[in-house]
Amino acid sequence: MEIIGNVSILKKHLEDQGLEVVLDKKTIGEEADLNEYNFIFIGSGTEKNLDVVLKDLQSRKEELEKYIDSEKVILMTGNSFEMLGKKIDNEECLGIFDFETTRDKDRETSDVIYKSKFLSKPIVGFVNKMTKMYHNMNPFFEVEFGIGENENNDYEGVKYKNLYGTHVSGPILVRNPELLKMLVDTICKQNKIKTKEISCENEEDGYNLVLSELEDRKQKEQK
Repeated sequence: MEIIGNVSILKKHLEDQGLEVVLDKKTIGEEADLNEYNFIFIGSGTEKNLDVVLKDLQSRKEELEKYIDSEKVILMTGNSFEMLGKKIDNEECLGIFDFETTRDKDRETSDVIYKSKFLSKPIVGFVNKMTKMYHNMNPFFEVEFGIGENENNDYEGVKYKNLYGTHVSGPILVRNPELLKMLVDTICKQNKIKTKEISCENEEDGYNLVLSELEDRKQKEQK
């Protein structure tokens, strides 16, 4: 659902801008030249599945690093971006970034409201995780309501160039038109296309409803 929702809505709005969009779904062990792609999405999975994907991506580490440094857009949601750090518990990860993740016995779930200096409106969504992350990277979000990366901070996610990593699901692009517009605009600029007005009327109606409900809950919990 998350992959279908995020990719489908991004495809629709890119096509509205006049871009021809070709979707390519890859699985474990399949060959892929990352240079051929303008956008990569990696969604969440179970902890067991994440370990399998990690082993596959370790052979692509250098190629993935080059893709990230090229400033092409990559969105990683759920637990997927945990693979970019040095370790998950004692398991070696890709080590592209200097952060570590620890797994808990208990799972945390929470509806969330996050702010971002990169967006004019808050993000809404749902977080379902059993990890804590510790890093000094540029965070993607600041927590307004719900849980953050660990017990000691009020931040969530990572942003580096045009890499966006967050535990938020939802699907995040369906529920957050401002983030959707930002990615559409970035991809259009990279393809040397002037972005036309991006209409997200239906998505904005749903977003406003969810944001209002979560803000009401936030106020009640603060009393």
